[in-house]
Amino acid sequence: MKKLVDFYKIHFRKKLFNKIVFIYSIITVMSLASLSGFVYMYQLNVQATKELEFNNRILSNISKYLDMRYATSQQIVQQIYRDESGTLLEDVYSFLRSDFAEYLDDRLEKYGETGVRRRDIMSYLRLQLNNYPDIRMVALYSENKKFILLLTRDTQNYYYVNGDLQSALKQYVISDKSFTTVSNINSLTQQESIGNLIIDYDLSGMYGEYVTDWGGLKGYVAVVTPGGEVLFDSSSRYYGQKYPYLSRLSSSSDVQNFEEPSYTNVQVSNRFGYYVIGVIPKAEIAKSLRGLRNTLFLVTGICIVGAMVLARFTIVNFSRRTRSIMKALEKARNGDLSVRIPVEKEDELYEISDRFNQMCADLTKYIDRVYVSEIKQKQAELVAFQAQIKPHFLYNTLEAIRMRALSKKADDVGEMIYILSTLFRYSVKSDTVVTLADELEYCSLYLDLFRIRYVNNFAYEIDAEPELMNMPVLKLSIQPLIENYIVHGLVMSRSDNRISIQAELREGDLVITLQDNGRGIPPEKREEIRRRLQGAPAEPSASIGLINTHERIKICFGDRYGLELSEENRQGTVITMKLPSKVQGGRLYA
Repeated sequence: MKKLVDFYKIHFRKKLFNKIVFIYSIITVMSLASLSGFVYMYQLNVQATKELEFNNRILSNISKYLDMRYATSQQIVQQIYRDESGTLLEDVYSFLRSDFAEYLDDRLEKYGETGVRRRDIMSYLRLQLNNYPDIRMVALYSENKKFILLLTRDTQNYYYVNGDLQSALKQYVISDKSFTTVSNINSLTQQESIGNLIIDYDLSGMYGEYVTDWGGLKGYVAVVTPGGEVLFDSSSRYYGQKYPYLSRLSSSSDVQNFEEPSYTNVQVSNRFGYYVIGVIPKAEIAKSLRGLRNTLFLVTGICIVGAMVLARFTIVNFSRRTRSIMKALEKARNGDLSVRIPVEKEDELYEISDRFNQMCADLTKYIDRVYVSEIKQKQAELVAFQAQIKPHFLYNTLEAIRMRALSKKADDVGEMIYILSTLFRYSVKSDTVVTLADELEYCSLYLDLFRIRYVNNFAYEIDAEPELMNMPVLKLSIQPLIENYIVHGLVMSRSDNRISIQAELREGDLVITLQDNGRGIPPEKREEIRRRLQGAPAEPSASIGLINTHERIKICFGDRYGLELSEENRQGTVITMKLPSKVQGGRLYA
């Protein structure tokens, strides 16, 4: 057991390719063996079916032969009764009711009276022996006188019987390889049986009749009486004894365990009730397929060896390439980024090698870039540190100017400076996403700045429900739209310039609508901007503020959101901004 464990540790536990070869070998052996087994079993079943069909045809011929012999016996008896002169039936009655000597005296007496030789039963029976070659023996049995007359083609014997008909049959008639028919001869006047006509058929004639078909027969066929007596056995094993497997003949299974596992066919003659049996040992069918089996074994063995050799050759090649990759990885781990893996075939290992080589090149460039970047970063930090005072200096300066304006009673200038300072503080915040309240507050201050400038020419309106104020929006996303109106839409000759900002929830999204009554956008430019918002290529005359805001919203919140420009061709402009009511599942990228 220890040797087995050591062998596993040395050759398999840390050897991936050995595991692959082993598993591949098992799969190959099992697959090819299963395929060969399937082919062999299929051919075995085909051959068995073919042999059973052939055997069944033989059994049908035997059953037909037995029925024909039964019909022959009935025909011979009926001809006795149908004799037109009636002398043949009268002769039979005379023979069965008298001793043989008395029968002969009676025939001589009648011949002397008429001078005509009457038809006699023995001549009739000899004629049947000549007409039917399969008849081995014909016999007449007398119930009253207890004798039996035996006629063959060469002999004639007359015996007194000490017993009944069955005793006479066993003693004088029944033999191996034959079957016997017994017909009653009845008196037409007294309605009683006076004797029997016995015909014994030689079954070897049946074999001779079908010898051509039997040439390829496997196993054996047999004819067995319901009592188990063997009338015919092509194997000659069961003559003189009861058929040992009689009780199994009624089983519905095709395979029976007789002398050995065998396929069986059983038919029953309609006239005699004899069992006509066909038995085919499975071993004989398997023997007939020995050549196929040996061929399959040879071909399967060759295929298995070839597959394993090919697998081994392929795995050795992959193993060599893998070892070169592992060596390169080891060098890279030790800091040698100049190592490169030789690239061969275009496969998975090629991809690994190419990616490794590219990684080493990228790491080299990255290290160089990071080294330079660190130097530049140190310089930038120094410059940033020096510039930290500038925003405070600007705030302080603006505050000093505002206080000076207030001291000189220039209140509007002071308010503008205050608003500008507040806007500046908001714009330099590092936040990307702010609340709607902060953004609207910024927009209000921005609009106030222009309202002070254009005292009697400009008004604005902001409408938003309090529950919407904490919803997320992009910082400085509404201001570019307002600035677009101030720059392009404001008409200085009018006193009713107006812009409204409205925020509402629509189908779960935050929708902000900006509507003004300014100059509006020319149809051509409006269509150009709409195409840009839908993703069309850039045009030089497109509105940069609108497009940039639209792209920022899409980047931050997804493609479902952004700006829409009203299609209505009227005075003024309507721009709709759609944002999520809340930032969901980390979708925010900015």
